[in-house]
Amino acid sequence: MINLFAYMLSFAIGFLCIRLILGKETTISLLLHISLSIGLGLAISGIITFFFLLLYGQFSQIGLIMIHLLVLLLLFTLNFFYLPQNTYPRPEQNLKYEKAFKITTLIAWIIVITLIGILSQQFPSGGWDAWGLYNMKAKFLIYGGRGWTNVTRLHWHTQPSYPLLLPLINAWIFSVFQKSLTGVAATTGALFSISCGFLFYAGLSMFIKRPLALMAALVLATTPSYIFWSTTQYADVLLAYYLLASAILLILSMRTQKPRMALLAGLFWGIMPLAKNEGIVLLILLIISTCALLLTDKTYNQIQSKKLIKNLILGASLTVFMNLIFKIFLAPATREVLYNPFAYKLKYCNLQGFLITVHFYFTTMISLGWALTWGIIALIGMINYKKWFLLKESRILTLVLAGFTLSVLYVYLMTAHFDLTWRLECTASRILFYLLPTLLFLSFYTLWTRNPNNQS
Repeated sequence: MINLFAYMLSFAIGFLCIRLILGKETTISLLLHISLSIGLGLAISGIITFFFLLLYGQFSQIGLIMIHLLVLLLLFTLNFFYLPQNTYPRPEQNLKYEKAFKITTLIAWIIVITLIGILSQQFPSGGWDAWGLYNMKAKFLIYGGRGWTNVTRLHWHTQPSYPLLLPLINAWIFSVFQKSLTGVAATTGALFSISCGFLFYAGLSMFIKRPLALMAALVLATTPSYIFWSTTQYADVLLAYYLLASAILLILSMRTQKPRMALLAGLFWGIMPLAKNEGIVLLILLIISTCALLLTDKTYNQIQSKKLIKNLILGASLTVFMNLIFKIFLAPATREVLYNPFAYKLKYCNLQGFLITVHFYFTTMISLGWALTWGIIALIGMINYKKWFLLKESRILTLVLAGFTLSVLYVYLMTAHFDLTWRLECTASRILFYLLPTLLFLSFYTLWTRNPNNQS
């Protein structure tokens, strides 16, 4: 149980932080608050661990635990004196079979949690990148002493330019657990897998009827490929979670027009680059698209829009700062992206390379582990394609996802150091995985969205 104490400590930090940011009259449900607290708390723990290593020079169990306890005490004190109580919007009890629905929901989530828990034990050491990359880096952080920064000077096969949030989280959990790093990594992967499903349901039930939200969440949580990739102990599950959280909080910020909500959204936006390099692209696209819409749409109050933009950027700056330090002073240049493609012979930058990429993604999406879920997304998209652009918040997310798709295509076509087919085999399923929760959420949201205050 001592390892669970570390997760609960991070959760408490995240919960109190969100409570302090949103203030007395929060516009999110208690379930959404809990779901967001897990991710924010663990991200804060990862950031604390990074700056502790940077300033103290090496890993220290006592040091990390003491700082976490001090942060928790500070947040508790601020909450106690400045926010003695707050209220959550309650869903109206107007389902015909309210009690039966709650029992069904509970049973469904118990089955999902059990299923993910069992399957996560099938590969206790995770996939190749888990023990060859993320878990190995966690060992460097823990056992490297004052040479922990050598984690960025390893062979390029270990991807030394990759962000360190997942290894940092596991290093923090290990500081309390002090037993098997393999067990810590497996628990973290399973926790994010389950939390992403909870977050999906909690967020979607703010906007559509709860039975529909539950159905959509179960579609996600029981997708075979989702379960597999979310329990491989890769950082992809972190990006899946934080991208989904960013989308939900963007929608809430646009609908409520509250600067406090925008600040919270910005915090989650800034965490994405800490999880994976692709998060940098998503963050930039979110900022550009949101600012463009808020400043050009005449239906918004311009003074209020500027407050939202200021808080979004402030929130993102607070969390992305760690990644800026890492990228500027520690990490080497990435081999994944060509910043000067004209210096290389690009044999895939042509129609053939484009067709290979499109065909590979298409065959992956219609494969057995994915077909049903992507089929649902495609069907809803065809039925409801106009609302993807009519709703302001979905228009932003559609532009972000379209821009991200083009950036991924650019990376594939500019492949110079690798074989394109091998690169697709290594990355296509993982990219589809971390985009899946947000795309499925957006599909159900645009089709059935309603006023979040009229829940049923």
